[in-house]
Amino acid sequence: MERPRTDRTEKHYYPTPVSGRQGLLFSLLFGSFVSLFLWFFQPFNINIQAYSVAELVLFGAISFGSFAIAHNLLPLLYPKIYQEHHWTIYHQLLFYGILLFAIATFNGLYINFRNDLDFGWSNYLLIITQTFAVGMLPISLSVVFSYYWKYKKIVEQSQYLNEQIQQIEPLAPRQYPIQSKLKSETLVIDETTFLFAKSDGNYIEVHVRGESPGLLRMGLLDLEKQLADSSHLLRCHRSYLVNTKRIVRATGNAQGLQLWFADYPGHVPVSRKYLSRIRAVFGN
Repeated sequence: MERPRTDRTEKHYYPTPVSGRQGLLFSLLFGSFVSLFLWFFQPFNINIQAYSVAELVLFGAISFGSFAIAHNLLPLLYPKIYQEHHWTIYHQLLFYGILLFAIATFNGLYINFRNDLDFGWSNYLLIITQTFAVGMLPISLSVVFSYYWKYKKIVEQSQYLNEQIQQIEPLAPRQYPIQSKLKSETLVIDETTFLFAKSDGNYIEVHVRGESPGLLRMGLLDLEKQLADSSHLLRCHRSYLVNTKRIVRATGNAQGLQLWFADYPGHVPVSRKYLSRIRAVFGN
């Protein structure tokens, strides 16, 4: 089978917005920054002496809520949009642009409510313009810097792994009997043909060279425990366990490292949590 030509780097792929605890922490830091920024620099003609500390904190709370919704709720409501296979640095910049627009709108409405002002388009456009002038430049610079830093780091990692892959020794024949949650369901994993296993809900997909994927009713953690004696059948991602001696190529972009296998058209991702483990295997 012909090897796929693309390594997903030419479109400037970028990690999707963080969610969960990391997303909430990021939102909290941003909200705190907004409150402190308003306190020290007093933009938008805000008179600090006319606002209580609680009222200034509310500006930060509005920003925190907007960030938290964008990073945690929207990916759940629109999962097809927040997919890494098409998310690029341009999507990230657009994402933050829309987020700044929302923050400016809510904070502007709060200012009008706080000062008992009527809504006016000229004032609203002024708030939007000032918010983008203050926020979009540092956000854009941070995204671009993060992209090139992540991309450079992963490219270096993939180059190192490709050098080591060329030195992989032939496999000694070894097999592992695997018992699933169903006592009648067993599988023998042969190191010479096994490529990787992928978590799929309550099942795992077992990919073997030259065969269709098989299903086992078990979790990836259970499989990992039953393969604990192997030094090269390892987790590389929360959803993947790979045979490092069947990897033929490594590529990468700002989203992370990707592993490729012979006679398989796709790739397997490597999360940052397991990157050092994969590197150590090839280093040894």
